[in-house]
Amino acid sequence: MALIEISNLDKSYTTGKLETKVLIDLEMTANPGEMIMIMGPSGCGKTTLLNLLGGIDKPTDGTITVAGNNLHELSSKELNKFRRTEVGFIFQFYNLIPTLTALENVILGIEAVIQDKKELRERAEKYLKLVGLSDKLDNIPQELSAGEQQRVAIARALAKEPKLILADEPTGNLDEERGENIMELMQKLQKELKMTFLIVSHNSDLKKFVNRTLILRRGKLTPT
Repeated sequence: MALIEISNLDKSYTTGKLETKVLIDLEMTANPGEMIMIMGPSGCGKTTLLNLLGGIDKPTDGTITVAGNNLHELSSKELNKFRRTEVGFIFQFYNLIPTLTALENVILGIEAVIQDKKELRERAEKYLKLVGLSDKLDNIPQELSAGEQQRVAIARALAKEPKLILADEPTGNLDEERGENIMELMQKLQKELKMTFLIVSHNSDLKKFVNRTLILRRGKLTPT
């Protein structure tokens, strides 16, 4: 059974009397454990698609099903729960709290899912160790390199143990070597944890790390 099923998806934005169609009759499926990269020119709707899959935005028309959840049918409360438990988000600019340690940043990302304080700390430590930061638990972001900060962000997303990871330009703020290190890490975790990764990037060099690449152009996805 597919983890992601998108059918006849349309997304438009209206400014005054002007309607801009971003996604048009878009179709897509993704299987559990796949790593997929979506490429396309700036402004083509890549981030919009991620926001729709993450339940942050709503489609104009069509259906999106993620892990058995038809997002169009979920209430606001149900969407909040979906975002807390089913989806992890990785952003280009890390979004770490500067006054919190690496451990505290990861804990903050999962405290709505886990109530027990001991379990909460153990889960956060587990995933920081998985991304190679067991010796950086007590460091605040300014004491970490850019690559290490992105690893904290990845640990925070993974620690929810979601079925789907949505990554928006996860290497866009890193140099080539660090970017490849992050992709190698995500590839390793994909295989070990069987999570599905959907990655948006402009960098065609990253295609070697993913199972397949799709191009978003004129509102539709096509394989490369």
